[in-house]
Formats: sequence, C-alpha cells, structure tokens
Amino acid sequence: MGNQADTAADAGSGLRKVLLVDDEAGILDLFGMILRNAGYSVRTAFNGAAGLRLFESAAWDLVITDRKMPEMDGERLAQEIKDIAPKTPLILITGFGAEPRPGLFEAVLRKPFSKAALLGAVEDILEEAPAPPRAEA
Repeated sequence: MGNQADTAADAGSGLRKVLLVDDEAGILDLFGMILRNAGYSVRTAFNGAAGLRLFESAAWDLVITDRKMPEMDGERLAQEIKDIAPKTPLILITGFGAEPRPGLFEAVLRKPFSKAALLGAVEDILEEAPAPPRAEA
C-alpha cells in the first residue's frame, strides 16, 4: 500500500524526504497528497514494521507516524528509528490523550487537526534541521 515512487529520482531532486506511517489508507493518501503538494518527497508505509524497513532503506529528513498501529506502534517505531539515527526528527499523530514518552517526538499532532497544523509542524521541524547532504547519482 502507499506510494512507492522511484527512490533514485528523489535522491537527486533536492526535495526534503518524509516517511509517513499510518495503518489507515485514507490518512496515507490525504496526508501524502498534502505534503507532496507542499513540495515534499513522500513515501508511505501501512504499519510500523513496514515503516521501519522503509526507514532502513534510505535517508529521511522527517518521519511522521501514527501512534496506534498493528505489528509495531508509533512509539516503538520512533524508538527503533532513534536507535538507528538519533537525530531523525519525528512527529506523532494520535487520537489518544496520553503523552508519548519524552524525547521521542519533536511534535505531537492530536486528531483532528488541520492541514495548516500538519504543514506548520513539518515546516517548523525541517527549518530547524539542516538538510543532510545528498549523494550524487
């Protein structure tokens, strides 16, 4: 599920790369469209385990994950990502009230939230994080 566009084409494009992980296809489609229309390169994964595999396959500027998913929840995914690449910024999407573990996420978006809230959080985080150097193909 999700959009798996050509990774090689994105590597040289200069677009900031966002990994979006959620178990709802409608959310992946909607948020993916919003982010692509705002000029980001977006890949999607349908659960935390698939998200981790995709994370390990490329360099990412930002990961956005849902909290509650089958196979691996968003907090466990975030911990796995931080273990691999501690400086990778993460945004948690949640409909649940409990606070996430401290230090895992740069932002938490509580459902429902607006397109402006999503783009604002992404832009704020990526403004603070310099783009990693891209290997030239």
